[in-house]
Amino acid sequence: MHGTIPASGPSRRGSRPRLAAAAALCALSLAVAGCSGSGASGSQTSTQLSLQFPGPPVSLDPAKAGNGSSTVFVSLAYDPLIYLSGKGEMVPDLAVKWGFTDQDNKVFELALREGVKFSDGSALDAKAAVASMNYFLKAGGGLVGKVGPVDKIEAVGPMQVRITYKKPTPEAASTLTQYNGMGNLIGPKGLAAPDSLLTSSDGTGQFVYDGTTSVAGNRYVYKKNPHYFQPAAQHFDSTVIRVINNPNAVLSAAQTGQVQYASGNANTAEAARRSGLKIRTAPFFNWSLNLVDRKGTVAPALADVRVRRAMALAFDRPALAKALAGDYATGSNQVLLPGTDGYDKNIGYGYDVKKAKSLLAEAGYPKGFKLTVLTQSIIDPNSNYSQAVANALKAIGIDVTLKVQATGIAQFTADALSKKYAATIFPTAGTTMAELNSQITSGGFNPFNSTDSELDSILHKAATATDAASRTAEYQKASKRLEDLAWTVPLFATQNISYAAAGLENIQTSVLNPNPVPVGPTADLSWRLK
Repeated sequence: MHGTIPASGPSRRGSRPRLAAAAALCALSLAVAGCSGSGASGSQTSTQLSLQFPGPPVSLDPAKAGNGSSTVFVSLAYDPLIYLSGKGEMVPDLAVKWGFTDQDNKVFELALREGVKFSDGSALDAKAAVASMNYFLKAGGGLVGKVGPVDKIEAVGPMQVRITYKKPTPEAASTLTQYNGMGNLIGPKGLAAPDSLLTSSDGTGQFVYDGTTSVAGNRYVYKKNPHYFQPAAQHFDSTVIRVINNPNAVLSAAQTGQVQYASGNANTAEAARRSGLKIRTAPFFNWSLNLVDRKGTVAPALADVRVRRAMALAFDRPALAKALAGDYATGSNQVLLPGTDGYDKNIGYGYDVKKAKSLLAEAGYPKGFKLTVLTQSIIDPNSNYSQAVANALKAIGIDVTLKVQATGIAQFTADALSKKYAATIFPTAGTTMAELNSQITSGGFNPFNSTDSELDSILHKAATATDAASRTAEYQKASKRLEDLAWTVPLFATQNISYAAAGLENIQTSVLNPNPVPVGPTADLSWRLK
């Protein structure tokens, strides 16, 4: 099969990506208060779409950007190789076919779409795609750990790209969507001057970032890309992302039409509903206490697994979820959420203060110890979640001092990587064990570079499994192993809440993709005005 790409239909995220897909058209539409609409023909007459985000982007350079809901900053201007729909299905975008060409899940090839241009006017081809992907690998962004153990990327034809992995990587397709960075292709002009990507863009998306009218930390403006390969799908002249963090201010902006799509909040959701906004929810953040100093470099107590397990037993998870987010959160006792591949209802941490204190005493800390925990107030306004975690740990004798980073996720990440903090409070997010493992064992979740041979062995078996059921079973074993290690202690899973203006259609969310973006490669995947 070497050199050919097997054909099959779109797949759900997390399934075996030995597939290809047919070519598709792209379309984008979104509602603006008071604008006139159109049908699928793309005759929309609106001029601007307004979105809300709680903070500035990690970076406007796709190779250094964040993911989750912040993906919108990149997705407006940069198409991915493979598009992940709101339902969790992988759909053709810049790549029209893809799949493994070997039997070991190590050689993955993609056929690129013909006739696509970057906003600098240059044509998309395999050489340009490879250059962009290699730049991503070397740029030092926070998402590099999510794309798997890439050995090399090469052009094997004018429009065909081959990725060779160092070890089996069955979920290669999911690493090339809009959420994982490497698949968001940058044009030659942008690659030649990477600093320019902070004030302008060079992608193939429906919009081009306009740094001249944007105000960093306040609003980010995008204008129509004149080189977009499907101009009939461009329903808007511009898009603006407004930075609004306070939940009440977000609600007011959505109610008054200042923004047409916004992140919601458990405390304001009912008021939003009463005012006629459309409320959507999907499980997303798995809020966790991340015990990153597993060797005891900063906090010697954390080197003892009994201490880490004691801390994991300190939380009444259902009560914590109810108190902090009401109906918009549930207790979470494992790294995977229900509905994802590898979730196992038979495992998970319990709540046992007596046992927690006993474990601390066995480890030599009968009176507990002091611990500084790094957190942030960007997605945890007022640090309510973090304070609740500190209070729970106090009940077993651990005196927590919260170090709250308020300037942005980028600075929080830098602090987490500094090796000054033994623990952090930040959510994990992922729909497969492979994805979560790459998060938990890299970057700010593993600044001290902890490893575990047993976990690695389990995940290797999962990567080389010949059928989905066998892979799922190994993922469940991996989840149990992470529970035993207590590297990351899940606490509660919050719903991703969003508010949308009446008239917006095609906004789809699911546990497999709780952070939809307004652009998509087909009209039925793009937001539009009813």
